[in-house]
Amino acid sequence: MEKIAVLDCRAADETVYALENLGIRVIPTVKLDCLYDAVASHADIQIHYLGNNKFVCAPQTFEHYKKYLPEEFTLIKGEKPLSYEYPYDICYNTAALRDFVICKAEYTSKEILSEYKVTKTIINVNQGYSKCNICIVTGDSIITSDNGIAKAATEHGIDVLKIEKGHIELRNFDYGFIGGASGLINSNALAVNGDIYSHPDGKSIKLFCEKHGVEVLSLKSGILEDIGSIISNYDF
Repeated sequence: MEKIAVLDCRAADETVYALENLGIRVIPTVKLDCLYDAVASHADIQIHYLGNNKFVCAPQTFEHYKKYLPEEFTLIKGEKPLSYEYPYDICYNTAALRDFVICKAEYTSKEILSEYKVTKTIINVNQGYSKCNICIVTGDSIITSDNGIAKAATEHGIDVLKIEKGHIELRNFDYGFIGGASGLINSNALAVNGDIYSHPDGKSIKLFCEKHGVEVLSLKSGILEDIGSIISNYDF
């Protein structure tokens, strides 16, 4: 099956070319006027990968992704539209692991919740931007700077590396998040949008990933940048 990655349409050319050189077809996002500029083209705001080449997306983006995704993929049009005001921009911002889903359940798309309610345990957290704040390393290990996510995940037996906040660029904001600057592209490769050693916990991140048999691949030079995650069709 073709390997794809949904990526911010404003991502650096260096990032796009690096993914393409890995044999991954890049699907660009669309910039939405209904969202504030920093996240208006972020993949993890607009679309969620459900597994088995099936995605669910915000209704405003359905025609866009229908045009770009391979015909053999399934795309579900979510019922909840995105809007500028939080928490109505987090409906699809969900982190799905092998056995768990981490999200602010009250505002999460019903299509996502119904898909997972039988197969995975829903971990409800206060952090609405769950996917932004979670870098998935394996099906049962994550990296985050969010205290609430780290505590809840640890309580469910997930291996967590807690890192320092900040040191990741995000357009028009003081800082972004590790989940938004990365994405698992296969069972042993984590793609990151920037130099992992630009983060003060870069060495710890590299060692944590190595512990789980995952290599960190820097897609571009310079400081880490939150571009709304690299959402691939990798299945655990």
